Amino acid sequence: MSIGPIYERVDLMKPFLLIFLLIPALVIAQYEESVPLHGNEYGAGITLAMSGFGLGGFYRFSLPNYFHVGVNLDFYMMRDENEFTYYDYWGYPRQINKFNRLFIIPLSAEVKRRFFYNSIEDDFRPYFIGLGGLTFGMNFPNDNDYEFSLLPPEEQARLPREDEYQLSFNIGFGIGIDVTTNQNYFLSLRPQYRFIYFPQSIAGKTNHSNFEIRLELGKRLIKP
Repeated sequence: MSIGPIYERVDLMKPFLLIFLLIPALVIAQYEESVPLHGNEYGAGITLAMSGFGLGGFYRFSLPNYFHVGVNLDFYMMRDENEFTYYDYWGYPRQINKFNRLFIIPLSAEVKRRFFYNSIEDDFRPYFIGLGGLTFGMNFPNDNDYEFSLLPPEEQARLPREDEYQLSFNIGFGIGIDVTTNQNYFLSLRPQYRFIYFPQSIAGKTNHSNFEIRLELGKRLIKP
């Protein structure tokens, strides 16, 4: 397996990781005592994974003790395990080892718990989140028969040549930070790990678990 794709994916995550590390420097001590705000929230998110990226949305209901429960729906476009892109002499991108077009759609319930709510200002809210639910996967192999014919026989046997559809479960957890940006709007950043296993192979494997960096833009429904 080439390490080039791994370096490429890690480089894509560097801006997100840098933001996550710099956010604590933005915290300003709260000098006046006030009750932390707590309410329903909703918004959209983008997720950068080691093997692709996803777009989605969420809605969360507030519960006592700074809990939220909610639901999120995401749509992931995944990369092949050994896929990489290079640019030819004329500057056009060329994809190598792209034999699958895999899409994964997780529908998950969430439990979110804010912590340090009495010791850190309300505009800066660290939290833990756990999620789990159903996952639908669909794969449409590319029609690149010539490149496929150059693969070793064991790789040809592993990779599908017909469309695939699978249903399974996902479970994940992460730690993140919500930062108020403008009145009731907030920006959230968190690293998370999501376990996804399919009962049968799809796109050549059953395990599609991923480390992810998720960025959310949301709104808090705070009652005056």
